[in-house]
Amino acid sequence: MCEQHHEQGPDEAFAETPDVGRRALVRGAGGMLLGGGLVVAGAGAAQAATSQNGWPASSSPSAIGITGLTVAGHAFPSGVRGGQVHTILGYVARRFHNEVEALVTPGNWGYNYRVISGSTSLSNHASGTAIDVNAPRHPLGASGTFSSTQVSRIRSILSSCNGVVRWGGDYSGRKDEMHFEINVRPGDSRIAPLVAKIGGSPDPAPTITWSTVRSGATGFRVTVVQHLLRARGQSLTVDGVFGSVTASKVKAFQSSRGLYADGIVGPKTWAALVVTVQNGSTGQAVVAAQKALTARGYSLTADGVFGSVSVSKAKAFQTSRGLVADGIIGPRTWAKLTI
Repeated sequence: MCEQHHEQGPDEAFAETPDVGRRALVRGAGGMLLGGGLVVAGAGAAQAATSQNGWPASSSPSAIGITGLTVAGHAFPSGVRGGQVHTILGYVARRFHNEVEALVTPGNWGYNYRVISGSTSLSNHASGTAIDVNAPRHPLGASGTFSSTQVSRIRSILSSCNGVVRWGGDYSGRKDEMHFEINVRPGDSRIAPLVAKIGGSPDPAPTITWSTVRSGATGFRVTVVQHLLRARGQSLTVDGVFGSVTASKVKAFQSSRGLYADGIVGPKTWAALVVTVQNGSTGQAVVAAQKALTARGYSLTADGVFGSVSVSKAKAFQTSRGLVADGIIGPRTWAKLTI
């Protein structure tokens, strides 16, 4: 997890948002300040604390309504604050996954009751109002971990959030490019309109166009479906023909994921079926990706090992489709490969 997060001077952290200053740790009645600045005593002490952005923080997750957050099958351990914050941070994470970079597990974090390193101020993670995404790829202090295209898409997400969300890549001191946080106080007039605008859903449906594959279909899309079914634990022969056996395996997979078991591979089934493939991945999902790339004109051996050649072919395909050329086969790239 990031250190949360500002190595600016003590008054710089929210300099771009005058109504939110760096918050000192608030001691509750009978609270005791220990090493590192954490307060312990009774629940009242923890509940009286506020994080850097002014939101109530607590060492008891239930006291501040922390609830689970999962985006595209990737969990944020310990969750985030419920209600409007959950909606906003879930929206940011979903758009990040769809538009910037596919989420990977482990590496996504939410609530954590702790102080900022070298400070007595509570981290915004302590109030459940911050998330870290793909932390291993964007380590604390590193700058330029995203391409210019990815940064442009992050800016688009931030713009849609009307100043309510701040990105750690914009810190004036040490950068924290994994980190997104609520940047306004509770009750700020911008929060409710933002939640209304994004539909009140913490995990909105992805804006991805998928193909539909059903009984009677043949060709590389069927081959991809069959390999992905095998990757998901379904046993069947890969022959490129969507017959009764493939239909039954699709139905079994759909039932296992709580989907309507109609045996048709449409948007919801694709979204649940695909597996993120990246450098170092192996197995049936890699074979599916390699065969799809070959079918799209980026020929390579389908050996089930996603190495440097596969990465370069994936990047070339992504560039041709206007995608972020990161060499990772995530949902958007899968959709473009199989449309």
